[in-house]
Amino acid sequence: MAEQQQKLVRAVGLWGLVAMCINAVVGSGVFLLPSESYKLLGAFSLWAPLIFAVPVFILVLCFAEAASHFSEPGGAYLYARTAFGDFVGFETGWMNWLARVTSLASLSNGFVVSLARFFPTMGTGSARAAIIVGSLVILGAIHFVGVRYGAASIYVFTLGKVVPLVGFIVVALIMFRFNPIPASMHIPGPGTDWSGAALFMLFAYAGFENLGVPAGEYKNPRRDLPMALLIGILAIAAIYVLAQLGAMSALPDLSRTATPIADAAAELVGTWGAVVITLGALLSMAGTNSGTVLEGSRMLYALSLDRRMGPLSYVHPKFRTPSVAIVLHVLAAMILALAGSFAQLAMLSAVARLTTYLFTCAGVPRLRKINEGFRTPGLIVPILGTLISVGLFFTLNRFNFAAAAIALAVGALIYLAVGKSLAPER
Repeated sequence: MAEQQQKLVRAVGLWGLVAMCINAVVGSGVFLLPSESYKLLGAFSLWAPLIFAVPVFILVLCFAEAASHFSEPGGAYLYARTAFGDFVGFETGWMNWLARVTSLASLSNGFVVSLARFFPTMGTGSARAAIIVGSLVILGAIHFVGVRYGAASIYVFTLGKVVPLVGFIVVALIMFRFNPIPASMHIPGPGTDWSGAALFMLFAYAGFENLGVPAGEYKNPRRDLPMALLIGILAIAAIYVLAQLGAMSALPDLSRTATPIADAAAELVGTWGAVVITLGALLSMAGTNSGTVLEGSRMLYALSLDRRMGPLSYVHPKFRTPSVAIVLHVLAAMILALAGSFAQLAMLSAVARLTTYLFTCAGVPRLRKINEGFRTPGLIVPILGTLISVGLFFTLNRFNFAAAAIALAVGALIYLAVGKSLAPER
């Protein structure tokens, strides 16, 4: 395993990690999900980004502490395996990969939705399929030829998404056409789909948990990862809260639009504002997808190292990337993206990542025995993180709960099948 990791290049520092954290989380959420949350919660959705930032920050603290103990690739898979053994670790890594591949597929559909705002014919039929396949092939090729190129693409996309988004927030808050705060004070009544709202907001904030997956390609992951997670998630929470306020001040009823930020910009400054925001949304989703190609393929690579799953652990001799894992990850995302929609795949991605949260938070006390690292006070944070993760499972409706159970069962079967033929490398 150590011999394999030496083939990877440690090329990413602290501020690169902060950019990657922002890029991983700020994808479609801020550009598309405000309308989805409004459909679920009405005017009260103004407070959704702030309310859900609190439990998310507790989860982030758990991941920051867990990450401070390791320099190897694997992220939550590595944390869970170290704390609870090989089977729990494999299931966690498997669910993490499912979350990554469904997220990649979902945002590929979101990319088409944003593009179709100006070119409606691109949102259906063969044009839709060509855009999905083409965008994924390009991102796969960038990451295939080296982590430096993949990381550089993430930095460019992050800048491209943040600048127009911050510009929109400033303009919307200065103009402030409508005040949405009074209407937002009314809590939705019976029949409100709080489970759906929780999962959608979880999807909007999700992505931070994967920052530790490619740790074998970071310069100093034990020192830099915790700091990057904390800086990144605070910046993201501020962006989400202000963007929701700005959008609702421009468009009082966000349920009538599929592209809320772009339409809000059009209301404020005309068509050119919508064009700028749509370009930012496209760059945002492309950037998040680029990060997902990096993180998802490295999860497959990390799983293959410990299960010795043949070609998945292959590192290209010239580019020094896990090339087979990259190709498989991109192909799986293509199939899912062509078969599903943005909302369906976003929900499945949110469901799949719950296992990742649960076992990382629960494993923090055991991980403290490994070495000195970033510490949260006492046991309160890992206990709260574990309770939040369990609570999210209980919010699932029957369909989503069944989907999670089936995914875990498939993971167990894969584990047993591989375990019978090859003993895991410990």
